[in-house]
Amino acid sequence: MKITTISADALTDGQIARWADLQKQTQEFGSPLVGPYFAHLVQKHRGDVHVAIASQDGRDVAFFAFHRASHGYVRPVGAPFSDYQAVVSEPGVALDGTAFLAEAGIARMAVSGLMDPHGLFAGSVLEPVLGYRIRIHDGGAAKMERLRQANPKWAKNLRRLANKMDRELGPIRFVTGDQNPDALEAVLQLKVDQYRESGLTDVLRPVWVKAMMNDLFSRTDPAFGGCLMTLYAGDYMVSGQFGVRQGGWFHPWIASSCPKAHPYSPGIVFLGQMIRFAENIGIDTIDLAQGHSNYKSQFSRNPVTVQAGQIGRRAIPASAMGQGPIGMIQKRLDLIASVEPDLAGRLHAGWAAVASAPRRLMARGKAQQPDRVSSDD
Repeated sequence: MKITTISADALTDGQIARWADLQKQTQEFGSPLVGPYFAHLVQKHRGDVHVAIASQDGRDVAFFAFHRASHGYVRPVGAPFSDYQAVVSEPGVALDGTAFLAEAGIARMAVSGLMDPHGLFAGSVLEPVLGYRIRIHDGGAAKMERLRQANPKWAKNLRRLANKMDRELGPIRFVTGDQNPDALEAVLQLKVDQYRESGLTDVLRPVWVKAMMNDLFSRTDPAFGGCLMTLYAGDYMVSGQFGVRQGGWFHPWIASSCPKAHPYSPGIVFLGQMIRFAENIGIDTIDLAQGHSNYKSQFSRNPVTVQAGQIGRRAIPASAMGQGPIGMIQKRLDLIASVEPDLAGRLHAGWAAVASAPRRLMARGKAQQPDRVSSDD
């Protein structure tokens, strides 16, 4: 087994095609976040993406993209937008994941959603977490009917919210593949406003992120590109989601709603509409990633299990990592370091984090309140 590491912009057309083919061979690797096109896109706008490649008998059998940090520590490509991580490998290949990383100069990496269908990291100490995916291979209407049968009371409440929005704000209209740049700007600005109000780090501020989002939006090829979906009530945009798609797999990143529409639970209504109409543009998998299971579990009845923790020969067990306030500070600093490649950006984000601490505490208190849909059931 030969292990080489190259810059993402040194990938040949043949290697890109081979990587994409390996994704097709294993369904779990279908996420755009672990494929060659995403790695190439991030390289274009950040310029610090490395790709480790395992070759055997003259063919490439595994690919993994990452950012180097320091002392053998690396971050997943595109962090913090990399909700999933994976060494995309050929089925049946004899490859030890930890040894593969070591050969590539990787001693340790934090993972939040490691997909490992071939068991390359079977010996690693990781925690299982749920990833929420909505499969709509047989059509959105059929999917919504199955959800209704599974939880009639929840489905009735969802219809009530949609009808109330339609009646009081204007006829609801869902746009799949929205190509209006003003709509994209509105969705992104709503998210920035949410970050500011809650005191969270604005991950949309860095120049490379803005450039990547705009680049994705301009790519209309279903094979790989950006995808914006929006929900209107009359002429009023109440909610939208923007993210990346590869073929039929859509991974939303930015989900935002207008505060004026919050009494109508626009995000929940949006998901119901997205399930119904996503097939119009060839999407059959909507990936909601991990976290916020209270609402995601209502739409994704059969979540997948992924792994969280650290991988690599110098991986730190979760039990040895900081907990409580110390752990939260460590996570915030790592988030800032991942999204801000240069020192000036990190200092700016660090100061903003200190200044916004009171707002974060207030927002955390609100987040502990029951959400509207649950309380209405």
